[in-house]
Amino acid sequence: MVSAGHAGATKSDNFCPICGGNEFAEYRGRPRCSCAKCGSKERHRFMALVLRSKLVPKNIGLPVYHFAPEPSIGGVLLELFGDNYQPADLVPDTYAWSTVPVEQVDLRRPLDVFEPGSVGGFIHSHVLEHIPASIDRVVRDMNAALAPGGFHIFQVPVHKGWYREDMDPDMDQSERTRLFHQWDHMRQFGDRDFEERVLELFVGMERIDLSGVLDSDQLRRAAIPPSAITRHTGHTVYAYRKPSLKDDH
Repeated sequence: MVSAGHAGATKSDNFCPICGGNEFAEYRGRPRCSCAKCGSKERHRFMALVLRSKLVPKNIGLPVYHFAPEPSIGGVLLELFGDNYQPADLVPDTYAWSTVPVEQVDLRRPLDVFEPGSVGGFIHSHVLEHIPASIDRVVRDMNAALAPGGFHIFQVPVHKGWYREDMDPDMDQSERTRLFHQWDHMRQFGDRDFEERVLELFVGMERIDLSGVLDSDQLRRAAIPPSAITRHTGHTVYAYRKPSLKDDH
């Protein structure tokens, strides 16, 4: 948690949709990035706006999994989904702060963990780049685990250029950092082929049109770059819904 008066924070007419704070500080060269009250960054605030919107079903009655749970988003999800909220990670012991027990889940083979049609929703932010497995299988298996009417909402870091990956376990950490910007990243998502390389994996899913309830002014008021809704960026939220059985009639 970041205190409200931390150095570099300035008051504005912006507000944080997670905590209501109106002081934001620079972070890694990005002005008005970090909320001085809750520490949220742009991607967390965008995710919170989407989750609270009418576009995301709230009464699905099945587990809603939140991978690599962030405290700010975890609080929003617990508020929205109650007992159905389930945080999860490969290493649960790193989340001692969580009031909800974190389930251990290995996403390399999702259908080894989840029965088909058993999950109400998946939420994850900047997780897919870490998984040492076929991204095609990971995404398609997660979608297969969703029940009809379930949702899949995610964010990934997106860089200029093309998709690339290398899962060589013997690669030196410094070389992995050079190639993928972080020592534990298996891949880099590029803006040149993001639609073809990632979004086309969501075959059979319905893309939720966020522009129907969110616009650039709303993002700006929440100290989120408006480009997050018009381009592929690391803040952009991608939201999909699995068609319900009644949609087929």
